[in-house]
Amino acid sequence: MNKSYESKSAIILLYGSSEFKTLDKKLNGQLDTMCAANSIDSKDTLEVEMTYPSKVNTQAICVIKTDKDSDNDWRNVGGKYYNKYKEQVEHVYFDDEMPKEVYDGAMLSKYSFSKYKTKDTSTYATIHVDDVDTMETLHESVYFSRDLVSEPGNVLYPAEYAKRINDTLSPLGINVKIYHQAQLQEMGLNLLLSVGQGSEKDSYVVVMEHMLGKKEESPIALVGKGVTFDTGGISLKPGRNMGDMKYDMGGSAAVVGAMHAIGKHKLKKNVVGIVGLVENMPDGTAIKPGDIVTSLSGLTVENLNTDAEGRLVLGDILTYVQNEYKPCCIVDLATLTGAIVQTLGHEMAGLFTNSTQWGEDIISAGEEAGEKYFRMPMGENWNKMTDSKIADMQNIGGPYGGSSTAAEFLYRFVDQNTVWAHLDIAGMAWNRTAKDTVPVGAVGFGVGTLFNLVKLSSSCEYHIDESMKY
Repeated sequence: MNKSYESKSAIILLYGSSEFKTLDKKLNGQLDTMCAANSIDSKDTLEVEMTYPSKVNTQAICVIKTDKDSDNDWRNVGGKYYNKYKEQVEHVYFDDEMPKEVYDGAMLSKYSFSKYKTKDTSTYATIHVDDVDTMETLHESVYFSRDLVSEPGNVLYPAEYAKRINDTLSPLGINVKIYHQAQLQEMGLNLLLSVGQGSEKDSYVVVMEHMLGKKEESPIALVGKGVTFDTGGISLKPGRNMGDMKYDMGGSAAVVGAMHAIGKHKLKKNVVGIVGLVENMPDGTAIKPGDIVTSLSGLTVENLNTDAEGRLVLGDILTYVQNEYKPCCIVDLATLTGAIVQTLGHEMAGLFTNSTQWGEDIISAGEEAGEKYFRMPMGENWNKMTDSKIADMQNIGGPYGGSSTAAEFLYRFVDQNTVWAHLDIAGMAWNRTAKDTVPVGAVGFGVGTLFNLVKLSSSCEYHIDESMKY
């Protein structure tokens, strides 16, 4: 192998690879000597660096030996070493014997959202990995999701969001259906509409169909909360950090990003994605605490807190997707509760489900993507906390167990014969500390999980737990 490298570059090598041996020969054995001096051959994980090596037109050679083996491990390798050199050199080369996930990880770490800077002076190194089939990578789909989450509320409001979904997904073969406010009123999605009635921006629902599986197979449904900005409505949030509420549509962005990946990879599966797009504002026409609204399902809901709005959006679109598509399995995602952040911090998302089998598959799909979930409790006691004295149910369940009562609220809109899971990603949609593959800001959390879940699901033969039949 006689690969040529650009000047001002860094080369990331696997110890003992063909590329390592070629460069070592060119350097008269200096690489191997350096590795031996650092005992790299006897360690499971180690790195050594040669700066400005002679006879090689490059700035640094970094040799690593690693015991990493999962796809996510390799993504983190790519992100870690790209981050190490991206501002020091103009090019970063990765060893040809590293898996394609290294490229994905490097690209994920390269992401930045700087479109509103009039002078953006940041420049990052070009990434080089030979023979990478970008059809097999996910970073473009995660980029799309991150861009959506990063946009401010004055730019990404429901109508614009719907347009971007259509413009981006339709060319991939996804059948996009957009329902505007007048249609939603006629259809009876009153819960969703009640959230947006205080905004001058109309509410929308977008359905994304990808039906490349067998005709007789029921689809998997991906459901996302898309509150493009959340003031809390009449139950107004505190002003501090309210600007972060542009990411209250992170669940929908995960669904949209996953549908992008599913369409790009042409998965031979039947999948329907649905997102409810609203803006929650405290206008004089806004829904008031105590108001009662009749949902698409026919259940009546007493709204005791207008800042518990995401579950209203999800309730109606859960009903719609079940009525229209009869899915075998459902997973919904939402930045739903502060309670889940208090419980799990920014380390894991909360998983609520009526099927242990479905939950285990979601956790496995997440592990492959580097996205972690912890199964949280559900049950009749939490369900009863959402009972209302004057309606079928109320949208909050009291001061305790907030994430579980929110999940139980959603469960009331799920057919008792349908396998379902709810992912509360409130602590995971926005990153405050840079990680190997995630800069500070939008994460695109959930895209990888959903893509893997659809890709790896061989059938929908899941069973509902006996304890969840009530």
